[in-house]
Order: sequence, then structure tokens, then C-alpha cells
Amino acid sequence: MNASITVVILAGGQSQRMQVPNKASVLFRGKPLIKHVIDHMHSQAKNIVINTHQNQKDFDGYNLPLINDISDKKEGPLLGILSSLKAIQSDWIQFVPCDTPYLPENLITRLVEVVKVQKTLIAVPQTIDGLQSTCLLCHSSTLENLQKFFNAGGRKIEDWIRQLPFSLVNFDDPSQFININTKEELEKASL
Repeated sequence: MNASITVVILAGGQSQRMQVPNKASVLFRGKPLIKHVIDHMHSQAKNIVINTHQNQKDFDGYNLPLINDISDKKEGPLLGILSSLKAIQSDWIQFVPCDTPYLPENLITRLVEVVKVQKTLIAVPQTIDGLQSTCLLCHSSTLENLQKFFNAGGRKIEDWIRQLPFSLVNFDDPSQFININTKEELEKASL
């Protein structure tokens, strides 16, 4: 377990495609989606926080610190990343979305190994399905660059990542990064 890394669970989305007020609370295999993520990350890091834009009361039962977005505008996950980088003191932050119930148990270990060897500021998992950009590990020193990118209108995580020294880390099983965004995807993943 890594004590020098803080995990941020990104749970600030609007949940429009799921057609519910808060996707993180949707039950999947008997427990809320976000609880699956918390359980996967608890074995990997000591410090876990939840980034949210709304529905703060939905997270009361988890006894985890909350980081609210710095803006009332709904600006997507990059706003959650920016808000978290401003609030957290750890050198390294591992971001994961609240709707990925099968995250790899070795996610942080694999990403940390690569940034140490390649001396980069960001590590991103990659599968045959492409970059898993919301599961990035990034150094706190990226804050200033992200603030400039955001102020200039940038909203895509991948566009921000590509302008910094970053590493790609291949994961063989794309199912570990499945996002559950709709009721249909929820039913399919439950089979």
C-alpha cells in the first residue's frame, strides 16, 4: 500500500446518460458503483478522497474526505482533476472514475514503476481500446500547466496529457477499465 499517493475518485459527473441524479450511487452487484472503486483502491493506497460537483450527501457513508469542484459550471472530469490538484498536498495523485468497478489491483504499482524509470510527470494506462485517460497518475507539479490549459479553454484530458512528459502503461485486459455510463451498460456488465 502506498502512503505517498492520494487516490481521487472522480464523481462529479452529471449522470445524464444513466438518467439518475448520481451514477456513483447506482447499485451494481449489490453495492454502489463507487464502493467497488473504493474497495479496489483501498488495497493500493492509504489516502482516498472523492471529488464531487454535487450530491455531497450521497457520499456521507463512506467516511472519506470530499473535494468540491472549484467552479459551479459543469466542465467535465478535467475540472475535477484541476480542483483536486489544487486541494491535495501529496506529490502524486492517482485519479480514477467512480464508474469503473473492475480496476486492476496493481494499477498504482504499475504506473509508479513507469514514471520512476521514464522520469515523467504523468502515467496513463493504455489497452487495446486506447488511452484510459481518467485513470491517470500525475505529479502535483502539473497543476500550473493544467491551470493554463484550462484557462485557455482546454477541456479534454488527453489533449492536456499530450503536451507534458507522459508515459503509457499497457494493460492487457481492457475489461478492467470498463466504464458504466448507461442502464444498458449496467445490465450488460451484471451478466
